[in-house]
Amino acid sequence: MANYQKYSDADFARFEPRASAYNQNAAHKIDPLLPFEEQTKPQMELVRRKKKTVAEAKREMRVGALQTAKILVIALCLLSMFAALLYSRLRADELQREIDAANAQLKVEQGENVRLNMQLDSMISLEKVENYAKDELGMTKVEGYQIEYIDLSGADTVTVSGNKSVKSLSTEGPLQKLSEYLKGE
Repeated sequence: MANYQKYSDADFARFEPRASAYNQNAAHKIDPLLPFEEQTKPQMELVRRKKKTVAEAKREMRVGALQTAKILVIALCLLSMFAALLYSRLRADELQREIDAANAQLKVEQGENVRLNMQLDSMISLEKVENYAKDELGMTKVEGYQIEYIDLSGADTVTVSGNKSVKSLSTEGPLQKLSEYLKGE
């Protein structure tokens, strides 16, 4: 097997013919470890940032200020939405308490109305009204001879005051009505 520097850490033994199967032991391929003291430490380099120009610094400051402003605006919007939500919940709770108080007051007033109606019914009975009419007002019950009947079965007539006459409209035709209207009568 050819040993190239570039592929020294890769195991290409599986691609080799079967004749060299005895070389496929992975233990032969591990490099022996050196003691800890003898191992080399990786080289560390100090990385320095390159100096920024004034324009770059100003641009970064503007970008940072813009991001800060965006964050503040978003936070302010969220805070105002939270405050509006809280206010609406408080207002709804206050209105619900007012509704409950009004319903309680309505029930009290309805009970009072029922009580007053019962008191009124007990005060105004038919017997009490008759007694009051007889005793206090001097009224009596209607007798049969006091009733006067009016007969409306006769013909209908119209009486006009003064010496005015009423013409019968049924005898006139539409042409006669039009001619009288045009004459000015």
